[in-house]
Amino acid sequence: MTGTSFFTHKDKQILYNDVSGIRNVEDALAIFDKTEKIAKMQPEKSIILLTNVINTHNNIEATSALKEFSTAVTPYIKASAVVGVSGIKRIIVQSLMKVSGRKIHLFDTLEHAKDWLVEQ
Repeated sequence: MTGTSFFTHKDKQILYNDVSGIRNVEDALAIFDKTEKIAKMQPEKSIILLTNVINTHNNIEATSALKEFSTAVTPYIKASAVVGVSGIKRIIVQSLMKVSGRKIHLFDTLEHAKDWLVEQ
């Protein structure tokens, strides 16, 4: 299910930003916008964020918006993981880390990402 929601894994709350399978960039950006609004309502350095980008489409507009998103939410993030990063997406995530100054950990599966996040 795509969208933004909180869920609990091993007694820890994780903010899930799911844009998996979305081919329409505007739809994905709307989800990132919702995630940003939710993040800004939380205390600083309190969010454990999991983003799923498996089978998503990206373009220049989306990359620019993601840089803005990443910078905007960084003060609220305690730990961040992304699933589904390969190819050009890896370069985009590296640029997001440089712009935001935040380490974003990459994982191949949701389970590995969730397990790592709750240990942070």
